[in-house]
Amino acid sequence: MTKNRIVKYVANTALLAVLAAAGIGAYQIGTYTPEKKLQEEIPSDTEKDSEEISMVDVDASLVDSEISDTMQNKNTEEELGTSEKEESLDTQMDSMQTNMETKTSDTEKNTDTSLSVQEEVKDVSAGAVNTAKLNFSEDTLMEWPVHGNILLDYNMDQTVYFPTLDQYKLSPAIAVQAAEGAPVTAAARGTVYSIEENPQTGTTLTMELGGGYQAVYGQLKDLCVEEGDTIEEGSVLGYINETTKYYSKEGSNLYFAMKKDGKPIDPIAYLP
Repeated sequence: MTKNRIVKYVANTALLAVLAAAGIGAYQIGTYTPEKKLQEEIPSDTEKDSEEISMVDVDASLVDSEISDTMQNKNTEEELGTSEKEESLDTQMDSMQTNMETKTSDTEKNTDTSLSVQEEVKDVSAGAVNTAKLNFSEDTLMEWPVHGNILLDYNMDQTVYFPTLDQYKLSPAIAVQAAEGAPVTAAARGTVYSIEENPQTGTTLTMELGGGYQAVYGQLKDLCVEEGDTIEEGSVLGYINETTKYYSKEGSNLYFAMKKDGKPIDPIAYLP
């Protein structure tokens, strides 16, 4: 009885061992293939990280490329903008220079016009200067500007002999002997119209007397008056200068002439 139990126990133990071995093998067979396939189908974390890094690198490369293109475009636009600004600045400078030249030209034109007007005013006829204040007429009696002998007489009808020139010619004025440095006074009230240098009569002063009359004083020096001054009768105009080469033989003298409406007249007719 006891022996049968032992045999039965051993047989059961062997059977259990066999079953256990078969179960383990079946379990391994049943579980091996799905796990391996799962491992092959599902990438590892390292592989995932590698792929993600690769994708990030590609994206970063694309981003860098886009940024580089954008910066190049921006630099190009800035260069173009700078070039356009420089061109615009150059254009503005040229425009300002043109405007300044135009203004300068207009100023010069206005100055020229003003000078031309002044010259025209200066060249007005004898009766146009201070005629309202001057009242000379054919009945006016003047004073002698200097006192001395008459070296050359007025004559526009017949010729007069000029010793220095050694010739006869018409004489539109008188030459009154006077010592060099002697004062010359205004023969009548008038306004100084012009002061000029003449090769024959030296420093020559012309006065407006009114009514179209003028008095001309030549061979002067050290003038006491200026153009535009109104001078009373008897006031000193200047002094007798040394004679010009045209009157060297006649000696120092005052060249004195009168005009009516621009034509010579005899000054003796208006002197006492």
